Amino acid sequence: MSILIQESPAPAGLGRFAIRPMQSSDYHHLRQMEKEIWGGDPVGELCPYYQRLCTDFYGDWCFIAMDGDRPAGYVLNFPKGKTNYCATLAVAPEYQKTRVSYLLIRAMVRKLLDENMEECRFLVEPENHEARSLHESLGARVLAEIPDYYHEGDSRLWSVIDQQDLARLRARYSRLKLVS
Repeated sequence: MSILIQESPAPAGLGRFAIRPMQSSDYHHLRQMEKEIWGGDPVGELCPYYQRLCTDFYGDWCFIAMDGDRPAGYVLNFPKGKTNYCATLAVAPEYQKTRVSYLLIRAMVRKLLDENMEECRFLVEPENHEARSLHESLGARVLAEIPDYYHEGDSRLWSVIDQQDLARLRARYSRLKLVS
């Protein structure tokens, strides 16, 4: 599938964003952003093997935002049957508070609708209010809180967008002519 979303010039002269499925050649971009975004996080960066899985085997489900030749963000998704697991949505620090998150989510939703997925699940830290707000704007509901997810004391929330929510998103995306 070839999704390409070109945006009009971004605020503060940041250029144009292109959102596209990841390719094997995006591995170095993913490594760069992982270090930049998650280097100081207690959970840490994704391992190189995981990053290769994203670029080489799940590239049609993982999307990257580019500002010219500079990576601005990414979203990593993993389908299992008719359920998609959105593992990570990350935006480079200098692009936070721009449209990058919105554009990545839009590409992901288009993929969910094109593939007729039955649900999409998100895993998020309870204190990550920005991500939770984004998920809720899509219709996601928290299903469970899981203690000690990555390590002792680490808590995560599982949220889901189900068939009803996807039908609502399909109607909205059809009206906007983003899907047919």
